[in-house]
Parts: sequence; C-alpha cells; structure tokens
Amino acid sequence: MKIVIRIIGTLFAIIKLSTASDLTLEYPYLSNNILEEVKIISLNKLLDYKKIAVALEDEFDKARFYYIIAYEIARRQKELDEKFTQHENKYQQSIVSYENELNLSPYQYTDERPRFDYIYQDINITEETINKDIHRIQADLARTQFIYGYKYYRNRLDNYKKYLITLRELYKYKVIETKENQIEYYSNFPEMYQGIKPFYDSLNDAGNMEVHHDKLGRVININWQLEGDNNKIRRREFEYFEDGLLSKLTDKINDEVKFETLFGENDLGEIFFEYLFSPGFIPQNYNYYTEVFYQNNRASAYKFTAMNGHVIGTIYKEFDEKDHLVREAWCKGETGKILREYNSIFDPTIGGYKLIERNRDGKIVNQEIVLSSIN
Repeated sequence: MKIVIRIIGTLFAIIKLSTASDLTLEYPYLSNNILEEVKIISLNKLLDYKKIAVALEDEFDKARFYYIIAYEIARRQKELDEKFTQHENKYQQSIVSYENELNLSPYQYTDERPRFDYIYQDINITEETINKDIHRIQADLARTQFIYGYKYYRNRLDNYKKYLITLRELYKYKVIETKENQIEYYSNFPEMYQGIKPFYDSLNDAGNMEVHHDKLGRVININWQLEGDNNKIRRREFEYFEDGLLSKLTDKINDEVKFETLFGENDLGEIFFEYLFSPGFIPQNYNYYTEVFYQNNRASAYKFTAMNGHVIGTIYKEFDEKDHLVREAWCKGETGKILREYNSIFDPTIGGYKLIERNRDGKIVNQEIVLSSIN
C-alpha cells in the first residue's frame, strides 16, 4: 500500500509540474519537465497506472494523466521495437555464421509479431473527449499493445537463444580445441540460466516454491521453504535490463545476501580482463557472468565465467576482524595460479596500512602507505 501511495504522489506531482510557458508545441499538454520526469518512472509503475487514476478527482486532471500515460507508453513502445530489431539482427548474424560453418540450410524466419489497427496519435483534451473517455481508452490500448509486443519479443529472442545453443553444441564437435587460454566471445546476449546453480548452495529439492511475477510475466522473486526447516527462508530475486534481459540474480537466506550472479559486463570484470590480456587486446563482444560469493555480509570472492562454461578467473578477498581488506588475490582460470596479489599490513609506528602489490612472479611492483585512524 505504501508503494502505491508513493507512486500516486510521484505521478500526481508530474501532472502539476508544467507551466503554460513550458509546454511543447507538438504536445500541448506535456511540458519539458514532464517529458524528463516521466522517462525515469519504472516500467512496472507506468503500466500500473490504473491504481493511480482512481485517486484523481478532477476530470481534466484525470484526462491529462491518461494523456501523459498513453504518450509515454507509446514512446517506450518505439524504443522497444528498435531494441528488438537491434537484438534480432545480432542473433541472426551469429546464427548465419554458425550455419555457414556447419554447412546447414539457412533458418527460415517468419514475422509473427502482433499487428494492431490502432496507432497512437495525439488528441487534444476537450469536453467531448473527456465525456467519451477517449484518453483512458488510449492509455488502455497503449498498455495492451505494449504488453503483447513485449511478450512476443521476449519469446522470439528466447527462441533465437535456444537455436544458438543447439548450433554451438554442434560446432563444439566440429572444431579442434585451441590453446588453453582461449575464451569464446559472442555477439549475442547471455544465456540467462546456462551453467547457473539453482541456488547458491546447490539446493535442488527446495520443497515448496512461491513464485512472484510482474505485470510483464517476468519472475521477480522466488521463495523456498524447506520441510522441517521453518527458521530459514531462501529467496532468489531477479533484476532485468531495460530490454527485458536478465541482469542479476540475488540469493538470500533470511534477508542475508549469500550469493549473486551478474550477467554481462561489470566494472570489476572489465578491470580483470584488461589486466589478464596483453596490452592492445580489446575484445569487441564478450559474454560472461560473474558469481559473487558472500561471507558475513561481505563479498569475498568473484568468479568470472564465459557462457560456454570456461572459467576465466577468480578474485579472492580476505578481511581482518576490523573489516579491513588485508589480502586480495587474482587467479587465472581454474588453476589457482596467482596473476596479481595485494597485501595490507597495519604498521602501528606510522598509524597506517602498508599496501604491497605483487605480480604473477611474486615480485613487488608497487608499495604505498595509507594513513588510517583505525587502532
């Protein structure tokens, strides 16, 4: 209920934001402020507008609210169409490449996307349009079309993904395994669950599961309750990129984070890759996921894995009783061979920490002192 109230407050404020001097020429009921504010509203909140409309009593305000909603959903529909086309082209390019390598007949594509007779258009708010409820109808149509299109695009991309996985399996048996350090780079998008554990501790028979979905049918969280274990509630939370692809999984026990999986590029992964590869090597398209292991609510290990299951490397972190990072080791692949190592030693004579960095040969390459107030 609190969430609904916050949403109502946010969107109701947006309706009141514009001034006569700030209105756009193309859309007479949208100010520049509104155009910017409405863009940052989450998709789920935007599609949940029906809960908000009931709080508006003034008929003009309500019509203008529907006008804003219809405009913004239509705008995001165009963005969704463009993103899907970009993603589809990348998938098809990868598929053609594999088909050529495997001497397979080209896949025959059919366009089955939903078609609608209605196309959004700007309609001025008048007494007649208010009486005929035109602006609410526009908003409802825009919402329905968006959800139909979103689900179609998601299913379509999932089908591409499954076909690509099959092609890759065939390709594995054809090519000769290359050098040990090879990492595969793809131009398609991450296979969301390939090689990912069902839960951070490999829990398979998780008893009863409670699954929650959002308005677009995406899973937002799953709760597990083990039989005979009433003190522990296991929960997996799902986060998505704007284009609907999975971006993050978070596994918790009693609200304490135990494990995370990050899909695609992240800051720490990019730094690790830059150090691992020789200077000048810049991969154009690489897909990997990062597994983050937690101990005592701290991230203690990061494991980088390519989508074909090849372990690229791992970063381990150790902390002292004061939660100060005392050691960090970067390891290559699954061999445990150290590429880079940091040690932090507290020196009471200077009241600070001595930071030492060693390279893969164990030689000191950098030292510095960091003053600290920690006793």
